[in-house]
Amino acid sequence: MPTPPETAPVTISRGELLWLTISTWIGGVFTLTLLPMLLVPRLGIPVGMALSYLVFFIEWQPVQLITQRVLGTSPTVIRMLALVASAAAVAFYLRDVLAGAVAAPS
Repeated sequence: MPTPPETAPVTISRGELLWLTISTWIGGVFTLTLLPMLLVPRLGIPVGMALSYLVFFIEWQPVQLITQRVLGTSPTVIRMLALVASAAAVAFYLRDVLAGAVAAPS
């Protein structure tokens, strides 16, 4: 049985990694903003929030793996903690604004 040919590694520039990280962060903010609003009324606060963060962390895994290969483990952990914390903070305020907009009478 012949062995499969080796594939060439894919290179990524720092600019491409930056754009990939920013776009994933924005997607994560929207996930943490909207998914709890859909899940919490159906599943309750603890389960709805936990599932929202689980989906968020699953979304981040490919970017975290790429970042870890480019920068190493320690800078990646620090960067990911900062990005997750900032996304959660922004999503908290967006959820509050969105809930106020939905509850306000027209």
